[in-house]
Amino acid sequence: MRLRSWLPLPLLFVILTGSFVYAAERDDYYHTGALAGSLKSAEPLSVYDADPQHPWNRLFAALYTRGSNIPNTAGGEPVRRLEGGDYIDFLAWGGSRYWSIAETTKRIDELLDEFLNGTNVAVFDDPVKRAVLLRDLWAAYDFYTEQNMRRSGTVETRRRRDAISKKLARCRRLLALPQEQVDELPDTYAAAVASGAFFKRQDFDANSDYLPHGLLTRPDSWVEIDFFQPNIHEDLYDRFITLHARAYRGRSYFRIFYRFPEGRPALTDYLSQLDREGVDWRQAAQIGFILLKKDAPQIPVGTEVALVQFMMTLNDDLQPTPTKIVEVIRQRTFRNVDGGSNPTTNTGVGMHVGEYTLKRRLLFDNLRKGGLQREPDDLPLYRIIFRPDAAPDWGTDGRKTLFQQCIDCHMTPKHDRTGVHSMPSIVNMGGFDVGAQLGIVHPLKPNEAGTRGKRTARWKAQHETYRRLLEHLDE
Repeated sequence: MRLRSWLPLPLLFVILTGSFVYAAERDDYYHTGALAGSLKSAEPLSVYDADPQHPWNRLFAALYTRGSNIPNTAGGEPVRRLEGGDYIDFLAWGGSRYWSIAETTKRIDELLDEFLNGTNVAVFDDPVKRAVLLRDLWAAYDFYTEQNMRRSGTVETRRRRDAISKKLARCRRLLALPQEQVDELPDTYAAAVASGAFFKRQDFDANSDYLPHGLLTRPDSWVEIDFFQPNIHEDLYDRFITLHARAYRGRSYFRIFYRFPEGRPALTDYLSQLDREGVDWRQAAQIGFILLKKDAPQIPVGTEVALVQFMMTLNDDLQPTPTKIVEVIRQRTFRNVDGGSNPTTNTGVGMHVGEYTLKRRLLFDNLRKGGLQREPDDLPLYRIIFRPDAAPDWGTDGRKTLFQQCIDCHMTPKHDRTGVHSMPSIVNMGGFDVGAQLGIVHPLKPNEAGTRGKRTARWKAQHETYRRLLEHLDE
């Protein structure tokens, strides 16, 4: 038996200000009102195969679609919604119980049996789909495993989780690609740029999809930055991992880029000046991590920051391995550095933000737009990373718009963060025990582009969730 070939579904393009904006291939989501962004049906989507009832689609739906019943705004009435679908993150928090109840685990367990006992993997010859499905199952595996590592729930609950974890581990071994196929996975950012679907320059129009065309190819303009690294004489490199990579348990790696209007030399000089004049080193010595002085040298107006999240995978030796598949791009452009409302930005505080996330149906349709789609500015989303270990289901903040999340994280009023003070990556604010800091970042050289991915792969290979994976496969 062979799977039917992937059949592209009809596309709808909407022309706005000269650009093409992708609309959903099927009308699967609500677009207005209290249900905006939620699915209309719990039926599987045509993601991994044109047939919604294909085993891969049903397994994906069981893991990436679930109901919610929380208020849209603080103090409001609960709203029943169906969340997920072609969504980037696994909807689970430390305090989530949904994934551990008998009804949920029974459904997932049966689908995993169908996957493992079928012929799907042996004949599925699309390496991109295999790598992405492995990624999707990896998130579920890490969640179930960590819940058991914390000994959360009853003995019977932990046994159910462990059974799921073992089967998820076996699925990932079947999906793992030979290293040569991993090396050939596409550069999806390059595909996005080549698609012509994104503006080259930021014009601050809400209808304009902007991706800087030189982000990964013009180091004279877009400068990748890395942690301050002291002259150390022992193996401490597991500390040089971004907070984001830690939050994703090494299933993604992150690269951070700055762009100054006057180019790389101006940025390099600025970082040196900030190191000399902008840090209160007495405070750093007393509390163990650094914050910038209130009068620290300020970034120039027009500064851009991009945080790019890339997918990790496992090769057929089960080694964590970086890929060039982009999962999320988060952008910020500073129209002023004092937090004022003029010039106009979509946050209202001088910082214009945008987020582009991987949509599997785009990616699997001949790399359309590099698989990337812009998240609407005003669509409430859930914050999954940077939540406490015991965070309640749907998080501590519920649903918030993209730019409200950006403001809360980077420009909280009580800390009066504007301009350079809203760039925690510049010193990796976050405390001594969560990553390297105690110094200003430095620019990476163009030939060091693979640094972040290799470092994250090494960190993941030492993480307890990875050790548990190997143990589950040995049982």
